[in-house]
Amino acid sequence: MYIKYMMIDESQLPEPPIGAHLVSPRKGFSHHGLYIGGGRVIHYSGMARTLSVQDIPKLPHLIRYGCIVKTSMKRFCDGHGFKVRKHPKAKFSGIAAVERAKKRLYERSYYLYSNNCEHFVNWCIDDTFRSPLITRLLFFFALFGFLVHRLLVSKLGRKMPEKDRMILGGAFAVFGALAMGHFTQSALQPAIGVRGRERRNRYFGRIGTRIGVMLAIPLSLLGIKRGWRLFASFVPYFIPVWSGLGTYFVAREIDSRERVKVREERKKSQAKVEQTTTTLPVEEQIASNSEKNTVTE
Repeated sequence: MYIKYMMIDESQLPEPPIGAHLVSPRKGFSHHGLYIGGGRVIHYSGMARTLSVQDIPKLPHLIRYGCIVKTSMKRFCDGHGFKVRKHPKAKFSGIAAVERAKKRLYERSYYLYSNNCEHFVNWCIDDTFRSPLITRLLFFFALFGFLVHRLLVSKLGRKMPEKDRMILGGAFAVFGALAMGHFTQSALQPAIGVRGRERRNRYFGRIGTRIGVMLAIPLSLLGIKRGWRLFASFVPYFIPVWSGLGTYFVAREIDSRERVKVREERKKSQAKVEQTTTTLPVEEQIASNSEKNTVTE
């Protein structure tokens, strides 16, 4: 859900709440930041400014390098205005989200696919490294490869003998599965800003991607041999993505449930300690406090 403030002077806009997720549109993508008050925004500077034709040769550098910085609202928006994205199930909001963002100031671990500005802001608010843009991009690559394979290889294969058809289809299957495996692995790479449990979840996702690549190639060849043209075109491009992301999402869901259990157990243990301290007689409470004081001394 969005509140729209677009293509107008940022100084004329009402000030967003502290800890708000700001989204500033660019040509072909959006830039994300966290508002910290006083007209300042913390954001990952990689791919922050509007790109021009002259920037195309610099893209390999731009998608790899960036730093978490604190800038003015005007510099963050770059003349494009902003939207406020709402987080109905936010785990951290307001000052708490701002404090999380400040802990990662000056981090230099930007990577468009696995640790971009959207990953950063979602982590500050929802405690999840999530970027729907990258997920959509992966499935776009898979759809593009599927259409090329379907329109080109399937038509050419009809006029070829079975042996040549298997060689051509096998080459495209290997190339497609490896390419999609590479893109999916890139989206699941660890980075400096990606902490312990998330690193483990991404590790499982990369294992799932490799399994998907190994399954996709023989399944595609089986489809070519049996004449299942749609199946043969579909498998090498979508199976690695589904396998990798599916394994990652399952690992993340299991991890989140484990963390909820740990938090509940901590709350229960704290409640028990508070109950025992309140039920103790006054003399015993004084004695226990004096023991604690002697230990600390």
